Amino acid sequence: MIKTKIKRIEELDDKYLILNEKEMGFLRKCLQSRKQDVRWTAVKILVGWYSIENESLLYRMTYDKAELVCVHAVDSLCIGRTRGSLNRLRDLMEDERILVRGYAVLSFFDVWVNCFSWNERSMNAYLRFAETMEAEEKKTWVRLFYEENKILARGKKGFDRLFYMLEHSNDYYVKAAAIQIAKDMRTVFNQEEINAGLEKAIDSLEYEYQKEDIKKYIQKKEPIKILLLDRKNSGVTQLLEYMGEEETEMYVRSAGLHPSGKIEKWVLDILMQEDDITRYQCSSPIEELCKYDYLIPVGIHLNEKAYPFQKIYARYQDFDKKQISREEAKEMICQIEKDLKRNINELKGDEPYV
Repeated sequence: MIKTKIKRIEELDDKYLILNEKEMGFLRKCLQSRKQDVRWTAVKILVGWYSIENESLLYRMTYDKAELVCVHAVDSLCIGRTRGSLNRLRDLMEDERILVRGYAVLSFFDVWVNCFSWNERSMNAYLRFAETMEAEEKKTWVRLFYEENKILARGKKGFDRLFYMLEHSNDYYVKAAAIQIAKDMRTVFNQEEINAGLEKAIDSLEYEYQKEDIKKYIQKKEPIKILLLDRKNSGVTQLLEYMGEEETEMYVRSAGLHPSGKIEKWVLDILMQEDDITRYQCSSPIEELCKYDYLIPVGIHLNEKAYPFQKIYARYQDFDKKQISREEAKEMICQIEKDLKRNINELKGDEPYV
């Protein structure tokens, strides 16, 4: 019976849709299960669908007495957008349990960005706060996550401390986390610096598989990461996201300033002829803002001062078509890729980005 519940939860995760009331009712029951593996499996998938209700459910689950359930709830609460979630994570950053503290540090930064955006003013405030909190933290594994957040707060700059921790720690888990952080921080603009830091750290690693993984990783080219932005994320940007994944080498996602919660029928009609459409059936708010190299406004104008750590590609900011064809979407997204590669080459002034 337990396996059946977990399997049903995982099937909902694979579905990647806005959950209907029946499915949400099932998840709510799973969150109250006596079996903690059922509870933490349910908690983990809520991160895939933001809603006020889901944020509230995750908030409540951070009080679960089972440590792993609490940890997963804290991790998933990274989607939070309220001061209440921020305050709860702030308290958990002083929890006696190391895992809880570490994930609270990570999620706190995400919720901070969701609340106050990723700009210089909010990041300066975060850095002042983080310095105070980190001073009280004794565990290197947790301090590593403060360092990750501080790098993000500096606009993905300043990696010396991260690589020092990677090279000089004797803790396998610290080294593994530092390697993953370095990978998560790599962009088309800093990949040479990240690669050099990882390569230098190879001799300090104990396990051959880690060394071989880094050697393979630094040979890979980092994809351009873009976020398509419009008002509702229900029409053109949804189709562009799909075509971007199909037709380009970029990492492409879309979001809306005021997402509608679903996408328009004309987009569904096109996608139904192409592929499995389930993951494209819900419009999204801006999430994981720190991930992207470029923001692409479609039919809207963005204030560059509000987004100082990304570059804004403004070619389509006055775009006024309500519908486009598959062919038009392909042409648009391929043009964006071509223009961004040219821009990167000009900024870097070295080998062509191809």
